[in-house]
Amino acid sequence: MPPVAPLNSPTGNFRSYLQGVGASSLAQGLQIVLFPWLLVGVLGETPERVGLAQMALMLPQLLFVLWGGVLSDKRHPARHLLRLYLLYNLPCLMLLAALWLGQLSYGLMLVFGFCFGTITAFVQPARESLLSRVVENQLQQAVARASFVQFSAQSMGILLAGYLDHIGLTVLLAGQLLLLTLSGWLLHRSLGALAEGPVGRRGSTWQEMTSGLQLVRQHRRLRQLMMIVAATGFLGFGLYLVAMPLLTREVYQQGASFFAWIQFSFMFGVILSNLVIIRLVGRFSKPGRVLLVSLLVRGLFLVAIACQPPAWLLFVLVVMWGGASGVAMMLGRSMTHEESPQAYRARVVSVYQLALFGSAPVGAWLSGHTIAAIGVLPAVGLLGGLTVIAALLAMLFSDLWQQKDGETPRAQSPG
Repeated sequence: MPPVAPLNSPTGNFRSYLQGVGASSLAQGLQIVLFPWLLVGVLGETPERVGLAQMALMLPQLLFVLWGGVLSDKRHPARHLLRLYLLYNLPCLMLLAALWLGQLSYGLMLVFGFCFGTITAFVQPARESLLSRVVENQLQQAVARASFVQFSAQSMGILLAGYLDHIGLTVLLAGQLLLLTLSGWLLHRSLGALAEGPVGRRGSTWQEMTSGLQLVRQHRRLRQLMMIVAATGFLGFGLYLVAMPLLTREVYQQGASFFAWIQFSFMFGVILSNLVIIRLVGRFSKPGRVLLVSLLVRGLFLVAIACQPPAWLLFVLVVMWGGASGVAMMLGRSMTHEESPQAYRARVVSVYQLALFGSAPVGAWLSGHTIAAIGVLPAVGLLGGLTVIAALLAMLFSDLWQQKDGETPRAQSPG
């Protein structure tokens, strides 16, 4: 087992950062179950409308995440995050009021999803940038620990949401609101003493928004990494968000509890993979190669799920799918941090978020229409096969597979 070194920086508190991530992720775990189940289980929406609603939730990542990266690089990251987390009160209170008054509707879910997703588009690059401030070295280990806390807390939120019939929607949504507020305070505490001003050169808003894209475009392997991340969002994440609740309802004829256990199984796989990385692996010497292998096996797991396995085997496959996804998420995040300059890190992270979550709305929309056209299981098998093909092409033609031990050239600032 590799030695575990302290990860705090002179100006940051990694423990408070992890606590903030944990509170936020517990709220996100509730969101993962409640949002799609309100659409599928409460409103009884069709696959096309479920896909459209998931697209509304994720579309702001495509529209605003680059702007979010610019703002994060120009502001005190902890104080910026506190303000953003307080803004979550607005859509959460709107949804709570609708449930309290019995006025829940599909249109309101679209508005909620777009508002919630817009705030998240600014939160994600700021929170990732904050990680590199509170931890100055051992980024793979730091990302693995943050991911472990994130998905452990998400799993707890998912399990808690599985008891919505006993606890009640209004109680769970009120708890989500309080957790998001607590997260903002803890993340602010993790770097509240930093007095550093804006970094990076100033320019027009458009130039600053595109500077991260320019940096990624000039860095060959970083550009290829973003292409793989985009394929993951388009083929995997979008499908997951739409297919899993429909698989629960239409193939296995189950309810919210079964759906929550599917979500928990995925998160459990992510947790296991990050725990293995923290305790046994330490650091991958060829992260690009491991990333591509994880993409390949994820596609194979989707093909296996499309064969309609018995429920117990479905959970096993989802656990393994989550494990491969956990490795990929850790490596994608750590490679993005390691290969980007500090002054532009939030902007490069925003490109990573754009690649992952910007492609996911289109994937969700396409998944909804594909499922409506050919059925849940054939759609899962089709997109699983496309994932395998994408992984094989990347293995043959990308620099990520050819990366040598210890080769992590850092991208240069644009201009």
